[in-house]
Amino acid sequence: METVDVSVVVLTYNADLNELKRTLRSVMLQEGVSFEIVIADDGSRNNLADEITAYLDNFGFKDYQLVLNPENHGTIINVISGVEKSTGRYIKLISPGDYLYDTDSLKRFSDCADKNDSPLVFGDMLVFDSSKEEFSVLKNAACPYDTDCYKAESYDPDTIKRNYLIVDDHFHGVSTLVRRNEFLKYLKKLEGKAIYCEDLTYRLMAYDDVKMIYCPYAMAMYGYGQGISTAGNSKWAERMLNDVRASNDIILASADKDDSFNKLMKQAFAERYTGDSEKTKRFFMKHPALLLYKVKMEKSSRSTVLEYNASFVDKILDVEGALHG
Repeated sequence: METVDVSVVVLTYNADLNELKRTLRSVMLQEGVSFEIVIADDGSRNNLADEITAYLDNFGFKDYQLVLNPENHGTIINVISGVEKSTGRYIKLISPGDYLYDTDSLKRFSDCADKNDSPLVFGDMLVFDSSKEEFSVLKNAACPYDTDCYKAESYDPDTIKRNYLIVDDHFHGVSTLVRRNEFLKYLKKLEGKAIYCEDLTYRLMAYDDVKMIYCPYAMAMYGYGQGISTAGNSKWAERMLNDVRASNDIILASADKDDSFNKLMKQAFAERYTGDSEKTKRFFMKHPALLLYKVKMEKSSRSTVLEYNASFVDKILDVEGALHG
């Protein structure tokens, strides 16, 4: 039964305790909205249950659950385990080492979702260097390149499908807030087929024309270099590609129309996700309009957020000192 506005599901696997504390602190500082924290652990050698309990209790924070899976099954099953235990109308996923952007993050985005009756909303993010002790902002290309098709006043589901599924101009998972029931529905479609990339649910949702609204604010601060998507590891790259192919297969199984979009999508899936860069190049050469869009996306990209609330960041980083503040 839903009891809060937002369930923040923190995904852990052999997490660093200090990184986890900072992430939890960024959540506990949220204002203006009811929320809970659900820590879903994917069979870690040490799930830090005692340390987490002590840390949250020291702040007097009681609205939390620990979902301690005894075995490691991969991110998607871990996400499902946390979402199934959650009680919120909306789900915010976050990993240790990433932070919410400011005290109003959850309220701002849940209000945006309510106002637009949108099962999914997303925003921008700040990127910081997770390898440095001090908080050091990095300038990266923001995603997606095209936000106009996601804005309420210019919403265009056909363009969203083309951009998300064919060009691969997608938003980042850390910047999203998703309605619980819809999220769980699409996670279940991935269960047993993909393993690691839970944000592939958004590919399935885009194909089904599920409403996705862009809110022009920062949602989160993302630690670059620590996640599987930024580690530069060829093994993980192949695993992620396998997950994308699995999501493509799910989409293809429901693509019962033989219209122009589905034909183009099937060609893109066959040629773009083989791991062969030459096939990808040839695909775009055959479709000049898509090639032009891709070039614009790569050459004229928006920037990630560079400004931040220093007081909020200080509170996140000074996790032990904050206990006495």
